[in-house]
Amino acid sequence: MKSLCLAACLFVSLWPARGTENPAGQNSPPAGRSAVENEDPFRDPFASESQQAKAQPKIKDPLQPMNRAFFHFNDKLYLWVLKPAGKGYSKVVPRPARTCVGRLYRNVKYPVHLVNNLFQGKFKAAGLETGRFLVNSTVGVGGLFDPATRWKIEAHPADFDQTLGLYGLRPGIYFDWPVFGPSSPRGTAGLAADSLLSPWSYVGGGVGVALGIPAYKELNGASLNPGDYESFKKATLDPYVAMRSAYYETRAEAVDKSKAKNSAQKVASIPLARGDD
Repeated sequence: MKSLCLAACLFVSLWPARGTENPAGQNSPPAGRSAVENEDPFRDPFASESQQAKAQPKIKDPLQPMNRAFFHFNDKLYLWVLKPAGKGYSKVVPRPARTCVGRLYRNVKYPVHLVNNLFQGKFKAAGLETGRFLVNSTVGVGGLFDPATRWKIEAHPADFDQTLGLYGLRPGIYFDWPVFGPSSPRGTAGLAADSLLSPWSYVGGGVGVALGIPAYKELNGASLNPGDYESFKKATLDPYVAMRSAYYETRAEAVDKSKAKNSAQKVASIPLARGDD
């Protein structure tokens, strides 16, 4: 498992800098009429130019045939395996217990959040994440409950993909991995690095346990949010394109939010000049 993660990181580090031209993964439209051209969203003639540019991101997707095949695989995996399993699981395990399991998973991701907040220079956020972890691990019975939120200790999740974006690395071309879903070269490297910080990577039992624990996390999450994926598909003309756009937009927002917090932190740390009394 560790060697696979390191190999993924090495692959991304050697990938040529063919990333997108902006954080949302935009590039120039292809020459001639193609399948990609037909994926362009509706152009509102009454919208401003800036709004139109934001509404029509052009994402580099040279591996689209392969990505669509993997998207179809993941779609069937959810509909035929994860969804039925989630329904059966929800009938056996009551919702309060499943909610506690979700909190537990968030709590054990503390090393990922801590390290990436430190890498991003957000030391206050790292301190708050530490406070949340200590409170929820003790008063919250190992993270099954979340008293830190009731005590107004704000969460500051962070991941390595966000860290790389903060330092200027663009996401690159689009990948849709089997099982793992939407990603990019930067996102794949981030996933590999974060997995090295995840406690279940070091749990005994081999690859089966290391993969089984995250799989149970996905099963538990699906049982808590039934119908979300189906609603998403019904709301779009092309679920593949919508998923791709949503991925890049979400990652761009995460990087922008991190940059904004860093800027605010730097401004707050500048001492105000005091005039002579």
